[in-house]
Amino acid sequence: MKPKLIYVNFILLFIFNSCCFSVKENYLGNNIYLSEYDNVDRRIFYQTESCAESVVEIIPMTILEISHNYEWIIVKSGNKRRKIDFKYWIIKNKYDNLPNSETVIKNTIEFDNFEAFNTFMIDENIDLKLVKID
Repeated sequence: MKPKLIYVNFILLFIFNSCCFSVKENYLGNNIYLSEYDNVDRRIFYQTESCAESVVEIIPMTILEISHNYEWIIVKSGNKRRKIDFKYWIIKNKYDNLPNSETVIKNTIEFDNFEAFNTFMIDENIDLKLVKID
């Protein structure tokens, strides 16, 4: 009976220590993930596998709107409650080879206003529309 109890405790400990226990992940391509811990803490990470212990933050919280395809990822982030500090981001998502985190960071552009973001999208023929995350 005692070995069975130890085994059950070990399994429960493993489950509760798993990073995926309370994290929703959405794979965006090229080791880029949208990780959602709750409706406020949403970030984009570079990680080599789902539920990795070691990640590189590409876009800090909180992701409010997002859209992506095989070429691009577009994002709006900011303070959801106070509706301030909005930033817009474009990440290149099309590479000849699987990129490392440094390459993804170098190919991530941050915009402080929607007009500059929209101009870049027009210039690069990015045909995506931001979609609000509920």
